[in-house]
Amino acid sequence: MLYFRQYRFDLASLSLYREEEQIALRPKVAQLLSYFLTHPNQTVTREALLSALWQHGEFREAALTQSITELRQALNDSAQQPIFIKTVPQQGYHWICPVENRIKRRVDLLNKAKWASILMVLFIVGGVGVKTLFTEEQIPYQSVNKRRLIIFPLQNETGVDANTWWGYALEASLREQLHDQFQLMPKSQNAEFETEKNTDKLTLKLKPMQQRFVLEAHYGNQTLQLVVEQLDEQFPSVANQLIIQLKMRKQPNDNTDTPQNQGMSDYYRGVQALMEHGPKLAKAYFDAALLQMPDHLPSQLELAQLSWQLGEIEEAERRFAEISLTSAKVATQARFHLYYGEFYKAQGQFTKALSQADQALLSAQRSQQVELIAMAYQLQADLYWTLQRWEAYQRAMNAAHTLIGSRSFAFSEAQRSFYLANPPAAGPMEKTLLNLQKSRPVLEQAIAYYQQTGQTMSLIQALFAYGQNYLVPVAITEPSLLRALTLAKQGGYEFLEQQILSYLGFYYIQLHQGQTALQYLTQKPIDKRFLPNYEQRHLLIAMAYMDMALQSGDTEALQQAITAYQTLLDSDYLSPVTRANVKLLYAWTWLKAGNISAAEQLTQQAFEAYQQLQLGEVEIYAQYTQMYIHLLKNEPEQAILLMPAHSQSQLVLLYGAVAAQMNHEEELKKQLVAQLADLRNSALLITQLQQLEQQSAATPSVISGLIDAPYSVYCQSKWTIN
Repeated sequence: MLYFRQYRFDLASLSLYREEEQIALRPKVAQLLSYFLTHPNQTVTREALLSALWQHGEFREAALTQSITELRQALNDSAQQPIFIKTVPQQGYHWICPVENRIKRRVDLLNKAKWASILMVLFIVGGVGVKTLFTEEQIPYQSVNKRRLIIFPLQNETGVDANTWWGYALEASLREQLHDQFQLMPKSQNAEFETEKNTDKLTLKLKPMQQRFVLEAHYGNQTLQLVVEQLDEQFPSVANQLIIQLKMRKQPNDNTDTPQNQGMSDYYRGVQALMEHGPKLAKAYFDAALLQMPDHLPSQLELAQLSWQLGEIEEAERRFAEISLTSAKVATQARFHLYYGEFYKAQGQFTKALSQADQALLSAQRSQQVELIAMAYQLQADLYWTLQRWEAYQRAMNAAHTLIGSRSFAFSEAQRSFYLANPPAAGPMEKTLLNLQKSRPVLEQAIAYYQQTGQTMSLIQALFAYGQNYLVPVAITEPSLLRALTLAKQGGYEFLEQQILSYLGFYYIQLHQGQTALQYLTQKPIDKRFLPNYEQRHLLIAMAYMDMALQSGDTEALQQAITAYQTLLDSDYLSPVTRANVKLLYAWTWLKAGNISAAEQLTQQAFEAYQQLQLGEVEIYAQYTQMYIHLLKNEPEQAILLMPAHSQSQLVLLYGAVAAQMNHEEELKKQLVAQLADLRNSALLITQLQQLEQQSAATPSVISGLIDAPYSVYCQSKWTIN
């Protein structure tokens, strides 16, 4: 058995393990690892590897390259910042990690055993969990030795808006030529890192000059002016001149072939339109680009993405199917898999989406472009969350956060706060990445930056995420959401508009404005093929009716809620999490209608489902609902038995105190009342207990008349806190 870092490798069975987990390897990849481990600390030529492992075959070179890539992926290694396999240019590969045999490992363990208790104390005192350290090591890309670089959008001072497309083209060329030299910061982070001293900044201005143009560039303490004869497809050459004269690259780059087709200007006009004006105008430009460049992959890809976002699902499927990646650059391959993954996710085909996300990550890592890698991790995180794979979700979000900081929280976690009835989102009990507090200033910076630069699509997304941040006061979130909706409608961002409409429905339900919620939820129908949004919309419509019934006693709204919930349960398209939520909400509706038996059965089913799905934060809703039902059935002992230990839930403590009073357990009641009094916004509940004490008996009718029901969870939401 050979050991290296957190791995061990069985030479006899060619099996690789990380801690106790076996990592699957293709036989040839396992043989390659075996060769490296038995030849450590020496440069191994490609010829030696081919001779040892690929003696025959037409595609030996390609097979070796692919196997090296797979092995690095399995070990979470990086060609740019290697931990295990270092590429030696013009020679081969060098295994750089120490390898220990079994006997030596035993000796080392004995020598290190005396430090075990010290390390454990450090973990506990420092508040660092073993799981956190483990997930940190899973990140296969770290640009610690590269300087960060922000390329700011070109300032068009020509007085002609139509010239703006050229700035997008120039920036794309600069990124393409500099990504191996710098850690290029995603454009979404310009505002976040603008003032940091350890980040290089490149600013660009385009000015008119006697039938020509002057491109002014500022980099560090240098200022450069280039005369540009005309704004055509020569932007790669212009980018190369900038890089050379500003000495931004250590070696000259000869790979600056200029586009030969006139369609490139239409393509970048499409990119500009997509960011600033909307998908409908962008689609026209990409179509024009393909008329002149029928094989232009980036245009094909953008059209496939735009098609489904505009609701043209069959068109999107056709366009994705027709794209060939045979000659595509790795960055284009990564973007293809990201777009295709988003398309599958929107349709609820999460397994297919995850496969695309995994392929996107492989291609993105090969491209070594930070933004693409982070996008792949975030797509993985979204899908792992949906599939209830909590540990994998944490690893993916951890990786995204390492690459792009709080930006990863700003959008991904805002989306996940949209849940049952009361943010934050339900999820794993040990969820550590929900950090909307850090997201708030990031989003505020982003909104200001996107307004200044006119990037409408990014502005809509930032406003939408900001409106979902439950730490932001209601007086600010409401106009943020409404402005996002207005901009989405104006720009024709159909899919994004649908998402905002759904969230506005949820938002107004929280404000107990069910009728207003219904106006947004029924404003625009959703294609049933967008299954997650479709089920979410119908759940929210049922919740809006329920909220109207709970708040005003509207019997017609109550019946509509009952019908809507039953229709959802009878459908075959509900996800497991949504089905569990529907059962609990349906139980609350039956409680309001007075059908205790139906409520009890549904609550038990919801509780069991939450336990199975490990949704601890929502499980407590079902648990105190069960307690309340036992109170109504005059079964205080059962209610007390259901109380979770050390609960900070107001309703758990409230119902426990009521049960203790009914059961004449004064000490328990005193203890629970004291705990309840220590919680925020508990004064009204304490008053209810005092009123109950004045009654001759705590009968079910008295309890239902005085004590908050489980659906009063709405009253504990962010709207009360703020």
